[in-house]
Amino acid sequence: MIVGAGGAGKTHLLHGLGNAIAERCGLPVACLSAPEYSGELIAAIDRDAVGIWRSRYRRVSAFLLDDVHLIADTDRTQDELFLLYNVLLESGRQMIFTSAAPLAELQGLEPRLRTRLEAGLVVELPAPDREVREAVAGRELASKVGEPDPALVEFFATRPVDSIRVLLSQVHRVLNAAEARQCPPGVALAREVLDGIVPVPAPEPTPAAQPRRSAAHRVSGVVAPTAGGARSREKMVWEWPTVTDRAIEDWR
Repeated sequence: MIVGAGGAGKTHLLHGLGNAIAERCGLPVACLSAPEYSGELIAAIDRDAVGIWRSRYRRVSAFLLDDVHLIADTDRTQDELFLLYNVLLESGRQMIFTSAAPLAELQGLEPRLRTRLEAGLVVELPAPDREVREAVAGRELASKVGEPDPALVEFFATRPVDSIRVLLSQVHRVLNAAEARQCPPGVALAREVLDGIVPVPAPEPTPAAQPRRSAAHRVSGVVAPTAGGARSREKMVWEWPTVTDRAIEDWR
């Protein structure tokens, strides 16, 4: 029994074990999910072919069932799985199950089936550690961009995640952003995409200060009237509204 949260790698491990068993013994191995198992049973009942359906699984060398917690509250499926378990156990054949929750916490599971499932080896998959994160991130980056950036692989290795699924999602987000910007994926881009940390550009060098030219003092050319200039017609213009006021002395 393999127990782990969603995305912890239960299905991946289950398929790997199934492939190893098939290569070693060379006999048929049944590997399917709990919903598929229930769906096949329902279809067999509708066709009145439950006996043929049972015999097919009783001939396998190993039986692997993914997400067994999904058969809770399904009485007929649990009955058939209980019978199959007993047949395979008596003949010494391998059975592997996965569950997203510990069996003791599953509701709607028949006690007799729970006892059978708890009798075997129970393996709990924790959150991926640093070595697993490094291996998964490096392999995924290598499959997409060839030789991955070691600094980027180290970046993903040092980021704790709850599951492999979350890690792969983060890797793909960075790869998609790199493709959209047409740039190689790197640590700076990963921090921007995943953490919202935008790199601050280095300040541009300040150009050398140019010597300021003193603005020439522009004048109008009009000289302020002096005591003598007030009597010069070239230097002063008088505008009075009446002509008589303009006379400064009597004409003789």
